[in-house]
Amino acid sequence: MRPDGRDLTERILYLRSIPVGGALSPRVLRAIASTLRERTFPKGTPLMRENEPIHALHLLTSGSVSLSRRGTSLGTLRPPQTLGFLGIMAQSGGTYDAICDEDTRTFEVPADALSDLLEDQFEFLHATLRYMADRLYYDMQDLPGEAFGSEPELDPKLPERPLDLVERIWVVRGYSGFKKTNLNALASLCQQCEEVRFEPGTRVWSAGDPAPSTFLLVRGTIGCVTARGTQFRYGPSTAVGGIDAFADKPRWYSATTETKVLGLRVMSDRFVDLLENDFSLANNFLASLASTLVTLVARKAELGHDPLAQRRDVSRLGAVPLGA
Repeated sequence: MRPDGRDLTERILYLRSIPVGGALSPRVLRAIASTLRERTFPKGTPLMRENEPIHALHLLTSGSVSLSRRGTSLGTLRPPQTLGFLGIMAQSGGTYDAICDEDTRTFEVPADALSDLLEDQFEFLHATLRYMADRLYYDMQDLPGEAFGSEPELDPKLPERPLDLVERIWVVRGYSGFKKTNLNALASLCQQCEEVRFEPGTRVWSAGDPAPSTFLLVRGTIGCVTARGTQFRYGPSTAVGGIDAFADKPRWYSATTETKVLGLRVMSDRFVDLLENDFSLANNFLASLASTLVTLVARKAELGHDPLAQRRDVSRLGAVPLGA
């Protein structure tokens, strides 16, 4: 049964209290609100099992839910936090064991309905991408250098001349966010890239600089250092600075080439245009971001942090508690 006008307004107001919803227009909020259905779960009910299929997104309206992953506690969700969003976006099985600590009420969105909304409403998909990037931007800064970055790999067998389109496609397909992308979408993306080469010791950017683009590192290594002194290194097949660019935040580390470097620069606004015209590309890229975020949440819990207790400035709402 579809909600009446008053119920729909209440649901729209609720959606405005969560980070992604706070960034959406009334038209898109109304479309999402019309899919919500009220559910009640007794204390002790499992809302998610690790590695089992995720059937729905739950937006908590009362009660609380405890989360654990591989036996490690990840904290407790309370209204207006959500459960299932990251796992559905990552196209994975259950990311946690989630048990109701008390009688709990939620607004539920079936996983297939959520996917349909993402495909039909690019504004919703774009806000979700921005939300994922915002969370990664802050979470990565909390971790030690050994938790991210990549070790140098053997240089790919590429010519010293400028890369042609086929070579660019072959290179970009090696990045985790593009492994499942179809060739037409990859070709469109690669045509938008600018090939860039740097000599050793070149400062690519400094911490605090604007972040209008992502640097797809093809060959060579880049050394990075944060304002706190944390150091790490990026090697080939890394999208250097991509999180900063998608979050539209300043660079959070300085990047300097350690060797001769070859890369492809992608301007964020052009990439977003490509995503709007190709849902498959956008969906695969979103899944890559969400999978990385699930891994970082678990890593922070292993290091003794409570990743769900933190408040982050990831929407127009100011600093808010994060969902799962």
